[in-house]
Amino acid sequence: MKVARARRLWDALHDFFKSPLNGVLALFGTVVVLGLSFVAAEELNIRGNSTAFCISCHSMSAYVYEEFKQSKHYTNASGARPECGQCHVAKRFWPAVYDHIMGTHDLIEEYSYDWSKPENFEAKRSAMAEKARLKMYNEDSHTCRECHKMEAIAPARKRGQRAHEDAIKKGRTNCIACHYNLVHKEAPLTEKFSQAIKGFGG
Repeated sequence: MKVARARRLWDALHDFFKSPLNGVLALFGTVVVLGLSFVAAEELNIRGNSTAFCISCHSMSAYVYEEFKQSKHYTNASGARPECGQCHVAKRFWPAVYDHIMGTHDLIEEYSYDWSKPENFEAKRSAMAEKARLKMYNEDSHTCRECHKMEAIAPARKRGQRAHEDAIKKGRTNCIACHYNLVHKEAPLTEKFSQAIKGFGG
């Protein structure tokens, strides 16, 4: 029976595509559907990267966002303020899709763990910080580089100037290796991350 159905479907498609016009219409319809799907996916990607979307979760609005508001990434002389996704999600479309898929784990955590108490969040801070830091490190801090150009950075302090000059000279310019407590509340380094950045002098 299944073979007969498949045969009838094949015959129907064969008859349909006998007409050149039908072939053109089918091709046009496919292009339109694919185009609309891509536009919809891109729009979802943009909205999913926004700070408004991220802080719709309790743990983000109550803890992480409040920390972000105290940082220089939130208020600074240039007036530039990145969205959450600009730091934590890849800019290119398909890598961004991958990041969003992997982010479903965070969504599961949001609804399966009690984030109502600050001490519960603190209990997981170190592990969450390690995950974010290692991701950025393994991606060579590419999201940082979307806004910051190493050669254009002019640290105010002598120590920072020397560190940047040395990093450029040695070609070791993975931002997160030194700037791992830049935006959110300070979290101690884990052994795994410490080993990863060994030799950067951060």
